[in-house]
Amino acid sequence: MRGRLFPVADDWYEWRQDDPPLAGTVQVRIGVGAGGRLVLIGLRIEGTPSADLLRAIPVGRIEAAANAQLAVADAPFGTTPVLNIRARPIAPPMASDAGWEMVEPALAVARSAPSATARLRGRPDVFYREVADVYLTFAQASPRPACDLADQHGVPVSTAHRWVKEARRRGFLPPGRPGKSG
Repeated sequence: MRGRLFPVADDWYEWRQDDPPLAGTVQVRIGVGAGGRLVLIGLRIEGTPSADLLRAIPVGRIEAAANAQLAVADAPFGTTPVLNIRARPIAPPMASDAGWEMVEPALAVARSAPSATARLRGRPDVFYREVADVYLTFAQASPRPACDLADQHGVPVSTAHRWVKEARRRGFLPPGRPGKSG
């Protein structure tokens, strides 16, 4: 099951899915939950709500899609954070010894030049951006996105989990929830 959020008026998003299609129009309101993760905070159903329709609404998939599609923009203290469509990198970053690490332009932070030994270890940010993109795509359709990532790359699941953990640490994925994908 794959679905996507489409913005509508007043901080609401319409949830659309192809297989199986929902019997009515479902709109959701997304907010920032504990730990900075995007969560469902409101639900609208146009038409007659039925038990079958309510059971068919994939709340976990909607939250996974929100975390894949949307990003939180900084807001002044005491105000509500703003949700923006997540910007995907359009090209690999230019190689340099120092510069700016930009996950989201509004959240850019200065990055110091790595030492000669640090450059030899680990993988570049481009790799972890790609891991994050693939993981978020799998998280929208699968209950086991790390296993799917491991299968796609022919690596053990523990390696895929390590990649996801590092992508989270570098800010390319939102905070995780124990036992939940996305």
